[in-house]
Amino acid sequence: MMGPVEAEMTDVNVKVPALEKLLDYVASGIGAVAGPMLAKWMARRNAGARVIEAEGDAATMRILADAQAQAQRFLSAPIESGRGAIELSRDGIRQRIEFQEQKRQHNIASVTSEAAANLGDKIVSNHPVDPDWTARFFDNVQDVSAGDMKRLWSKILSGEIECPGRTSLRTLDALRNMTSKDAQAFNDISHLVIDDFIFYETRQADDSLPLGKLLHLQDCGLVNVTPTLVRIVDFTGDLAVVTFVYQNSVLGVRRIDDTCSSVRIPILKMTTAGSELLLAIERQFRLDYLRSLSKFLRTKKCELVKAEILSILPDGRYQCGAFVPIEPY
Repeated sequence: MMGPVEAEMTDVNVKVPALEKLLDYVASGIGAVAGPMLAKWMARRNAGARVIEAEGDAATMRILADAQAQAQRFLSAPIESGRGAIELSRDGIRQRIEFQEQKRQHNIASVTSEAAANLGDKIVSNHPVDPDWTARFFDNVQDVSAGDMKRLWSKILSGEIECPGRTSLRTLDALRNMTSKDAQAFNDISHLVIDDFIFYETRQADDSLPLGKLLHLQDCGLVNVTPTLVRIVDFTGDLAVVTFVYQNSVLGVRRIDDTCSSVRIPILKMTTAGSELLLAIERQFRLDYLRSLSKFLRTKKCELVKAEILSILPDGRYQCGAFVPIEPY
């Protein structure tokens, strides 16, 4: 006989529409309000219309306009006894609470709607929802108002639905403390990340890597700025090529001299939060950056080669095309 814990287990081998799993996540995070929140978006989607964002923005403007008008009435009130006085009545307190909750609900709805758009018609595994993760996510996202940050949070949510466990609780906390300016600084260096590191020489000429920006991102918990870190490429035995993943390509370090047994590459190391956030942003392919790495490797009796990723196997390995050398500057 199946026990109560077993009966509640989800069969991860079953595939379900991603939007259904999104509903599970939102319901776990904010309760029964999830259904009505998504119903409008799904109805519009089925009708082929995409106006939810415009309506959401209009709702936000109305809320802010009402709050500003109320503040103006307070400020223009008569001054009593030579001193300004603002009395918070019960109605005033209730209105303030309602305004805050309306704004939070709009933030959640906006992020959820964008996540739904990201998922579209995808099919995902019917994996169990982690209530701790959803509680942390929606507690954080309710106070996110900036449009670019909402988009980032929506990609975190849709990515978690597609691949559960992709974003840790620590990364959610790091993202909670980030501003739009922080996110832009992180985006600026994102195109330089190979696997979980950035090729770096102390005086490397790249506008994306000023020391001040790197130190700031270190304070955000996204990158470790330690000049002595190195990635050792070791050609042990018959191994002739050591590979790394760079966006949609596989990079290989290949020795061009049999006397070369290893090479030390100076790097900056991404933190766990930095590596996980990379999965939620679009990155630019930088051939000039790879050429600078190729130039460095040539001085170490190695060359940099690149192959396109053709497919990803079930065990996580890649099927790639032929390796092509990347010429240095």
